[in-house]
Amino acid sequence: MISAQQALNDIERAILGVRRDEDRLVAMLADTKAEGDRLRAGQADAFRALARLRLDAIARDEVVGELDSVERRARAALDKRRDRLAELKSSREGASQKLDELEGKREAAVKLRDAAIAAVEAKTDAVEARLATEGEWQALSAAVATAEATAAAAEEKRRQAEEDRAVKGKPYEDDRLFMYLWQRGYGTSAYRAGPLTRYFDGKVAKLAGYDAARVNYFMLTEIPLRLAEHAERLKADVATAVAARQAYERAALEADGIGPLEAAVAEADRALAKVETDIARVRSDVDSIDKETAAALDDNGDPAVRGVIDDLAGTLSRSDMVELVRRAEATPTPEDDRIVKQLRQIERDLVRVDAQAEELRRTSIDMASKRQELEHSRDTFRRNGYDRPNGSFSNGETIGNLIGGIISGAITAAVLEGAFRDGYRRGESRRRDDFGGGPWGGGGSWGGGGRSGGGGFGTGGGSGGGGFKTGGGF
Repeated sequence: MISAQQALNDIERAILGVRRDEDRLVAMLADTKAEGDRLRAGQADAFRALARLRLDAIARDEVVGELDSVERRARAALDKRRDRLAELKSSREGASQKLDELEGKREAAVKLRDAAIAAVEAKTDAVEARLATEGEWQALSAAVATAEATAAAAEEKRRQAEEDRAVKGKPYEDDRLFMYLWQRGYGTSAYRAGPLTRYFDGKVAKLAGYDAARVNYFMLTEIPLRLAEHAERLKADVATAVAARQAYERAALEADGIGPLEAAVAEADRALAKVETDIARVRSDVDSIDKETAAALDDNGDPAVRGVIDDLAGTLSRSDMVELVRRAEATPTPEDDRIVKQLRQIERDLVRVDAQAEELRRTSIDMASKRQELEHSRDTFRRNGYDRPNGSFSNGETIGNLIGGIISGAITAAVLEGAFRDGYRRGESRRRDDFGGGPWGGGGSWGGGGRSGGGGFGTGGGSGGGGFKTGGGF
């Protein structure tokens, strides 16, 4: 068993931990991208150096000039990306700091709200205990109990009449001649027919004993309707009795000073709602920053960066560049040999760095997805009111394991939210739920379905005592 607040704190700590892991991954990805940019610049420098050694003046100027042009464009795009990533990092750090401050404010606002609610509940408990000893309140409660018992008895009679109608009405409803006359309204002012039809309908009615059967069937169908109307009137009587008791209780609460305490709760709720609105806004900003950062770190997501990297790679893989390296390898000098080895090492390093960057990018996306699952569970937790005071969870260990399951990627938020529903327990209170009928009550619903009592609607021997004749032909 853990408190609801402890469960919420566990979720918040998990979110914070995942977000920190996310930040580390993004920083590592940015460093890896920067390393790749440096390697590509070194690759271009090595090709320039090799061209100066191996090519004649005209060819050298052409190769070096093209390399310079392509590399300048690449450097400009990559420098722009680097600067934008630095701006995003700064914005992210500022938003995260603001989020931490707001979470602290929210925690303080929750404590104030809970303290205000506790004051209202303590006052309400005291008033209820006092009223329980007063004769006038006892009389009002007795009136509610009587009204509920009477309404419950009437509802039971209505239910029994419905069952009787279904059972005893079946022979009538299975007889096609009877139902033909009944549906035409034969024997009532609703009946409409020409002389010939009227003549033959009369023959059928006389043969089947319709007149007596019609009266029986009418009573069989009408009594449940009348009982239902009566039961509804008695439900209204229950509501009236409950409202009278609640009005008396409310007057006592207000006389004891409940108003300012309830106003304090309302004010605390408004303050908490404002902080949560601010938190939602900053979280949205963080999400936007994260999306832009992810796009900037994805070469394929930035057309400008992708274009210059492709141009540089295309230039370095041209046939004349490949031939330049081949010739240097075929007739090595110490300087040629050094540059060629450098180029081969850069090629291997680029493969390694690009693979690392892609792995970090995928891991970062996966980590963001897990954080979003946890945030969804946290928002559901609050939206369902599990963070109200005095709540607890009987399955605290399960909740802890499921939080770990989301972090490991084994489950989704839906499983954790199901555990919330299964394990949540409201704090016990001796107070009646609808006491006072105010913001802390449940209103004036009618209940007492399990109670029995007299009074109410009299039906003689009851509708189940064989009072309806079914007739031999039906």
